[in-house]
Amino acid sequence: MSRKILLNIDYSLIQGFYWMFYAVAAMFVSVYMLGKGYTNTSIGIVIAVGNILAVLMQSILANITDKAEKISDIAIIKILTAVLFLLTAAVLLIGEKSMALTVAYTALIVVHTALHPFVNAMSFTLGESGEYVSFGIGRSMGSLFAAVLGLAMGYLVTDFGVDVIPFSGLIILIVLEIVVIVAGVHYRRFTTGNGREEDTTAGEVVEVISLGEFVSGNIVFMVLSAGIVALFFGNVIVENFTIQIIDSIGGDTEQLGVMIFVMAMLEMPAMLFFDKIKKHFSYVFLLRVAAIFFAVKITLMYLADTMTVMYMAQACQVLGYGLMFPAMVSFIDDIMTKGEAVRGQAVFTTAITVGNVLGCVFGGRILDVSTVGTLLLICSAITVAGTLLICCTVGRIKGRGASR
Repeated sequence: MSRKILLNIDYSLIQGFYWMFYAVAAMFVSVYMLGKGYTNTSIGIVIAVGNILAVLMQSILANITDKAEKISDIAIIKILTAVLFLLTAAVLLIGEKSMALTVAYTALIVVHTALHPFVNAMSFTLGESGEYVSFGIGRSMGSLFAAVLGLAMGYLVTDFGVDVIPFSGLIILIVLEIVVIVAGVHYRRFTTGNGREEDTTAGEVVEVISLGEFVSGNIVFMVLSAGIVALFFGNVIVENFTIQIIDSIGGDTEQLGVMIFVMAMLEMPAMLFFDKIKKHFSYVFLLRVAAIFFAVKITLMYLADTMTVMYMAQACQVLGYGLMFPAMVSFIDDIMTKGEAVRGQAVFTTAITVGNVLGCVFGGRILDVSTVGTLLLICSAITVAGTLLICCTVGRIKGRGASR
């Protein structure tokens, strides 16, 4: 087996098991916490606080890895995976609604979310061997693995109860740790064998501009980022409060698993074939299409009165969520200088986090004081507003890039 194939398999497995754990810890969070007696408001607050603290933790970890050259992305992933295992074990052992369980689950969300950028960066780390490691293929495998597990979890929870959720998480984390260790062995062997260890720090030094400089020079992009906040306000509600949504039209935990399977599977094509798609369409066009399908999906979910229509709404995932991430990341890299792009990617990630936090807090509260219909109506309105904002601004962003 060639080095290129082996490294791409390593990366695909890392993405796969990372997103499998996401399916357990995030997409079934409401199922687990409702089963333990938490309110929707409490669930929303736990997820929101976890996301906020994760941003701080990501910043701290990034500073550590920048200053300590011997600490690699691989080492960080191994450490955080071990910490995740301990936190998941704590959740399973505590098992009853309490402050201890709340703290443990919040910490679990913090560490898992903070792990995300390091998992993404592994494609570049493994690529230091001189072989191309595809982010798109790896990330699409993450969706595939999450889809299969999501489908299985729907039936497992029905048969064995909510404690099967953290128990499954423990198994996934053990396998993830093994996969990362194996990838680290391959990385060291191939970089040493290729004589590239001395070259990994070479190359152009990128000076990242300050946030103030970035904002003043990219006003229209900041307005577009407000649209991203609006899109992910609705998206996080669909992901984390799915069981409440489908329960309102007669769905159950098994159908939740099917819906997660459908959503995750439909993310794959755009991610898998994005390198080919971007050769035929501009980033501006692709981002407009992605935003429109975010709005169409959540509007259809608001109108749905049966699970059949709810499943049909997930078809929008193909050109919505699945297209948004690779298109936005590539767009930023295309239109900005390297120093700006680093800050631009951070602003994009922050916009998603802000949308997630607001969606979790207000989504949980709305569910407790009103109905699912009201929640989806509000989400639809906010998502449509975000879509209009993105469609009107993305073509006006000026930068160095071609391919616009």
